[in-house]
Amino acid sequence: MKNMLVCCLAAFALLLGGCSTVRVNQDYKPGTNFSQYRSYHWQQPAASTSEDMRVQNPLLHERFQQAINAGLAGRGLFPGAPDFLVTYNYRIETRIQSEPYSTSVGYGYGRSYRYSGVAFGTGGMIRQYDVGILVIDFYDARTGALIWRGTGSEIVSSNPTPEKTTEFVNKMVSSILSQYPPI
Repeated sequence: MKNMLVCCLAAFALLLGGCSTVRVNQDYKPGTNFSQYRSYHWQQPAASTSEDMRVQNPLLHERFQQAINAGLAGRGLFPGAPDFLVTYNYRIETRIQSEPYSTSVGYGYGRSYRYSGVAFGTGGMIRQYDVGILVIDFYDARTGALIWRGTGSEIVSSNPTPEKTTEFVNKMVSSILSQYPPI
């Protein structure tokens, strides 16, 4: 029985792990020649109005900036006399998922046949979870026009370690920047 419980928990953990992918999309100004943008400078991000302490974390913002710098360097883009300006915005939204109808079956047993049973249940399931949303914007340095926007979202862990937070940030940023330059 203990082995079966361990196997079930392992399968459930693999299922949850497989669901945690970053959802990304992009938008850009059509007709833009992205090959002319070779160096960048950081633009001051807009002040966040979030009261969430997870968002108002200077260490988190340092991780985002380092990850974006590394991602751009991997594409041959470096800080310097700017051709474009980089900024980002991060927020956490609480979402609710509901399934109007679910069915469950359970089986239990005790020391003898006298203490065993089967149970069936139906009902709805409601789940609340947090989603981190990262938006990276590139602006033309001369005109100030938005030329590219990459967006990514992923479910946020409720009690992350610093290592897990760094892994989360690097995964978000690399997934978003994998879309740049647009084809």
